[in-house]
Amino acid sequence: MTPQTLIIATYILIFLFISFLIFNHLADKQKTIKSNKKRTIAEEFKGQKVLIDGHLNKDNKTEIKEQLKAWNVEVEPKMSTETGILITGKNADELVIEEAKAFGTKIYSEESFLALNKAPHYVLHKNTRPLKKRATVKVRN
Repeated sequence: MTPQTLIIATYILIFLFISFLIFNHLADKQKTIKSNKKRTIAEEFKGQKVLIDGHLNKDNKTEIKEQLKAWNVEVEPKMSTETGILITGKNADELVIEEAKAFGTKIYSEESFLALNKAPHYVLHKNTRPLKKRATVKVRN
């Protein structure tokens, strides 16, 4: 082997090694991101007291209650200062919504909760403000 061939072979090995390190780093980062996304939504509701107000679609109501039960969330019969999350359906009581805003309760519409629950690519963002009939989530690419 000539010295030039050895130099070229060395460069190729270095390139392959660096490519391998980058690939492994990106693969680990992707796994971490996926696990954080799945964990984040459940953690948002963990230990919270939830109030469901208004009329929900019958199928959606069952699905929402099952999901909350799976997350060990306590569903309250009425609004209190300890209520952390309000899920609103059609014809939700405006006084309850105003009270929730005053208490700093996060407000989700029926649709936004279902979208949050069904789509694992949604990640909660701490700086979002709850809005009526809008999701309190931001989507990361």
